Parts: sequence; C-alpha cells; structure tokens
Amino acid sequence: MSKEAVFSLILTLKLLCADVILLIIFGTMLVYYLMEENSYIKKTVYMFIDLPLLFPPIATGFLLLWLFRDNGYIGNILSKINIHIIFGFWGLVLAGFVASVSLFIKPLIASIRQYPKNIIEASYMSGKSKFKTFVFIIMPSMKKVFIVSFILSVSRIFGEVGISLMLGGNIPFKTNTISIEIFSAVFNGDIDTAMYLSLIMFAVSFILFIFLKYIENNIKHDLF
Repeated sequence: MSKEAVFSLILTLKLLCADVILLIIFGTMLVYYLMEENSYIKKTVYMFIDLPLLFPPIATGFLLLWLFRDNGYIGNILSKINIHIIFGFWGLVLAGFVASVSLFIKPLIASIRQYPKNIIEASYMSGKSKFKTFVFIIMPSMKKVFIVSFILSVSRIFGEVGISLMLGGNIPFKTNTISIEIFSAVFNGDIDTAMYLSLIMFAVSFILFIFLKYIENNIKHDLF
C-alpha cells in the first residue's frame, strides 16, 4: 500500500480513539440531560442531535463548516484563542462525533425512559440524588444497550465520509481518513489501494457485526 494509505489507517485509529472518549464523556452527559424529556429546551436539543440522521452528510458538513470556519459564529470565537477546527484533525473529530452521537444516545435514552419508575423512586426515597441514581442504578442495568450503542457509533465513525470531507477536506498526510483515501484512490485510478482499504473496512465492519450479534445473543442480563 502507498504511504498515504498507511497514514489513513493510522489517522482513522487516532480519530476513533478521540471520538470514543468524547462519546463516553459528552454522550453520557447528554443521555443524563435528555433522559427526561420534560421541557421544550430538551426537545429542541434532542431534535438537533437527530438532524445528522435526517440531513444528507454533505449538507450537515456544510452547516458545521459555516459555523466553525474562522469567521463563522463559533469559529470566530475559537480563533480568538488560537483554536482552529476546520481542515485539521479536530475537524475530523467533530465530524465523527456529530455523525455518531445520535446513534450512541438514542438507544440508551429509549431504554431509560422505559425503566421502571418504582425503582427510580425507591432510589430517591433511599436518599440517592438523580445523578447517583443514574450512575449507580440505571446505567449498570443498561450494560447491553450501552455496548450496542457503542458499537453502532464506532461503525458510523469508521465509515464517515460526507461530513469529514466538508470539515477536514482531503489533505494528504493530514485529513485523509481511510474512507476518504478510498475515494481518492478510485479517483486517481489506484484500484489496488482502494481494494485493499475496502477489504480492511469490510473485515472491521464484519467483526463489529459479529460482536454485536454475540452480545445480543449471549449477554444474559435483563434490562429491568
């Protein structure tokens, strides 16, 4: 494989690690915030999180580019403290997070909203706060759903193209992830590299799929 292809593999692994950390931290925080849909603000936040599932990735990427460019509403603020998101590694991280966060939180929120109210009320009656109830009562019982959400999110990040192209571009040895490198290889007529990278993506996706089915069939843990 070419040096660009090898770089794309390493970059994709780094991207996955960064986005996994963000999902575990901020994704879980969003689950905690949105688990009770009792205000218009929460409904609005939930709607915006769902948009990447409905919007074409290129359109979503353009909107984020418009916001995070150096003279955009958010990018202008960040540029004043010397933080530049667009056309760099953190642009790819933002793209992966936006593309995957809905897949991470939706199954968890749906399961939590079906969680028996009497167990939650009993936890409150015993003196536990809402946060402690979430961390020590609800989330441990969501182990299966959490892992499934995690796998779905990782799969989405791994195959992300549209938003990444808008926020990271296709800069060799800088923002060419494995998915983007396949596109570049085909465009440049390098079919062998495109085939090798596609086979790698297929193998990883197949392993994730098998692991997902294994979890669904073998984790003997009742949610409720």
